[in-house]
Amino acid sequence: MKAKKFISVLTVAALLLTSVLSVSAASGEDLRFSEEYKTSPYYEKLTKALEDTKDATTMERTLAVALSQEGYKNYATEGADLDRARADGKLWTGTELRMNENETGNTEYTRWAQRYVMNTPESEQYADLDWCAIFTSWCLYQAGYYNDDILKKYFYCYVVDPRIFYDADSWIESFNLNQRLVYYAPNVHHKLDAMPWNTYYNVDVDPYEMPYKPGGLVFFSWDGSGKWFSHVGIVVSYDQDTRVLTYTNGNSDGRVITRQIDLDVTENFRGQGVTLNANRIAAYADYDKYVAPAQKEIHTESHEISWDIHSDSGLKIKTDSESILASVYLDDEYHGSIIESNMIFHEGLLTIGRSELTALTVGNHKMKLAFDDGEIELTLHVTDTQHMPNGFIGDVDLDGTVTILDATAIQRHLADLTQLNDDQLATADVDADGSVTIIDATKLQRYVAGMDEVLG
Repeated sequence: MKAKKFISVLTVAALLLTSVLSVSAASGEDLRFSEEYKTSPYYEKLTKALEDTKDATTMERTLAVALSQEGYKNYATEGADLDRARADGKLWTGTELRMNENETGNTEYTRWAQRYVMNTPESEQYADLDWCAIFTSWCLYQAGYYNDDILKKYFYCYVVDPRIFYDADSWIESFNLNQRLVYYAPNVHHKLDAMPWNTYYNVDVDPYEMPYKPGGLVFFSWDGSGKWFSHVGIVVSYDQDTRVLTYTNGNSDGRVITRQIDLDVTENFRGQGVTLNANRIAAYADYDKYVAPAQKEIHTESHEISWDIHSDSGLKIKTDSESILASVYLDDEYHGSIIESNMIFHEGLLTIGRSELTALTVGNHKMKLAFDDGEIELTLHVTDTQHMPNGFIGDVDLDGTVTILDATAIQRHLADLTQLNDDQLATADVDADGSVTIIDATKLQRYVAGMDEVLG
């Protein structure tokens, strides 16, 4: 049930992203920072942190960025005359103002996610979510981990609270992390077993033995069960002798703050139930600046795919891409945010869920899959067999007409270049002898050429 909820909310949010990405930013407006933030001490500290770490690693720069924001609080908790601030346009509040500092609020980071990443108008309501993941992404972006294209491609943590799904990949993929550099604690193993679309390299790692480094990302399961990832922070340090982990994080009592957790202590940590603190560590991840993979020619088993809107399942496309995500274009228009919300890509096998395909119109569609390491173009034949005329022999691609493309479809099937489904095989047997052979393709060619050939 949780998975369905996650997909549903992601779909809605992704549809929003599709619409807003097509809108250009206001001319000359720098959406990366609000005007009020640029006059704050936090902007000055950010600028200095980036200057001081210009020759440092991405992880070191990310930590410096996070520490430069120490003490930042929700706009809604600053004690300002909020009505006056809103009237003067100095407070980005959307249509609702939250006053509870322990809840989400009007932060520079949530503003950045919607105004810059999603290009949402200033007047619209901010995303209703806790902002620890957004803060972490903001720090990664300021440190140079993302470029703009990659930032907008991996948008999950900007538009949806990952805790809706409670699972590892809704967090790990939010930050475009390399699985080889992610370490999972034993108590999340059962979650990984249920998430087969990624390859996990470091499983059942003792939380005491995680390779914590300054700037690395630490994922918490606050109740210690490992059933879900409930928070993310940025490692400041770890003392192997005292077992004390120091981390900085956003949305901790409505602010950016550095905290410590003693892994050896059993306690009610921050009101999250009594358990051993070591059990609260769900995963840890190193990372480095995003490096685009070398572009190559991507191959697939077939460049023609048929799918019927009454099918009980979606479709699968086997590729030799080594990417971790594909953007989907249909008829030269970007549809990725619609389809990707219900898309699994694992070891070259792309699976697109049925629910994201039923809105497609019957007929032939040009599909392009753009991976990090290349792209491929396909023809997607969408059919509606329940509304086809009976005995419509020869319409192999099920597009409502008999053309030379139908003969070609038979030839490609016989050459094992593509596979015809049961409905297509029935229409492809144009000589009605119970099998599909080259003779059927020849008869179709003669029929299309007007050579008085009878089908069926």
